[in-house]
Amino acid sequence: MAASLPELQVDRSALKALRRFDEDRLGWLDRATALGPVVAMRMGPLRTFVVTDPDVARTMLVTESGSWTRPPATVVPIRLAIGENLFTQADKAWGLLQPAVAPSLRKRALEDRLADIDGLIEREVDAIQLDTVVDLELAMGRIALVLAAWVMFGETLDRGRADEIARNQREAVGWVGRQVGKINGFIPLAWGGPAREMRRHTAVLHTYADELIARGRERRDDDVLSALVAARPGGRPLQARELRSHVLGLLLAGNETTAAALSWALVHGARNPAAWQDLRAEPARCAPTYVTETLRLSPAVWGIPRVPTRAGVTLAANGDTSRARRGQVAMVYLRGMNRNPERWADPLRFDPRRHTGADPVEGARSSRSLLPFGLGPRGCIGQYLALAEMEAALPVLARRGDVLLEGEIVEDASFALRVRGGLRGRFVAPGRAAIETNRA
Repeated sequence: MAASLPELQVDRSALKALRRFDEDRLGWLDRATALGPVVAMRMGPLRTFVVTDPDVARTMLVTESGSWTRPPATVVPIRLAIGENLFTQADKAWGLLQPAVAPSLRKRALEDRLADIDGLIEREVDAIQLDTVVDLELAMGRIALVLAAWVMFGETLDRGRADEIARNQREAVGWVGRQVGKINGFIPLAWGGPAREMRRHTAVLHTYADELIARGRERRDDDVLSALVAARPGGRPLQARELRSHVLGLLLAGNETTAAALSWALVHGARNPAAWQDLRAEPARCAPTYVTETLRLSPAVWGIPRVPTRAGVTLAANGDTSRARRGQVAMVYLRGMNRNPERWADPLRFDPRRHTGADPVEGARSSRSLLPFGLGPRGCIGQYLALAEMEAALPVLARRGDVLLEGEIVEDASFALRVRGGLRGRFVAPGRAAIETNRA
């Protein structure tokens, strides 16, 4: 008879446990990770499973993807903020629309516009003042937004409009992040002052999406918007409200995670000046591995939650097994998987060289363990675009100068993995960071 999975009790009271977990999500998930590759975390009578075994994760996301779906507490806040979109749709609805949209986000379809992004990146990076403390998180959000708007929708955003949209997006996504995982997060209603403030921010986003769609219809370019307009899920075209929600879903979700990854790339550059200098000196060689190591150590998508779609779904690892009931969440904890010392040598060290293939053993482990964009039918359809944007933007940022950060850097497991309270700092001329650090 198979043994049961190891367990971690947060609190005997479900309400207290949920509150304690929400106060320190990463801390509790790390404690669970230390107990085994699949652990049952008890919150009163409730159980949440924490999965850090890449083979179990692949089974959930690919082999048995039909047995798992996204939990309501994750999709409902997104739906309340921007409407039903590719990321909140039920699996059946997604299956009808995804084949029409996914080809427009593949490498071949994006090549022409990606070839034109260098000028946009230079423009945005040059706007970051040297020797001046700025909101680096907002700057990375603006860069990611400008690139996504151009590549997916053919829109060239001026800096003022990009700044306005990026600010409102950050506030709207912040509301979503605070709602995800709350006790009442699955209730399809948004009320109170914070909800009214969220709607004020999303109104700006809705206006921009409507303008973008109108201009795109006039241009009739062969891009993501044209794919959405031409789609006929269920035999009918998308209505105006549906089209807007899908545009915002693609623009905001992709922008949010890319912006978060760029922010963490700056953090690691500030902490690891040699790697930052390598990126500056040899961008073609170093950018791909620098991006990969950033996504390993600080994955913007820090976890992928799933709930069973049927009775009798089991989770098993190392001879231990447990049955997941309907409504019970299983979290594929990517951040914990990426920091497992059994799979990564010195896992907390930022070292892009580990992805060069010089160590075939670690390379084989990483090919199984790294899942920064998920897998299977609900994997990220924009992953090629995200990687292309980051690999193009980071060398330009490195050439801008060294990075000096302000304040304490603390991880915040919100909608995406962010720096708690935002990321502030300044760019200084190359070589200045070491001088100023020595002086301090």
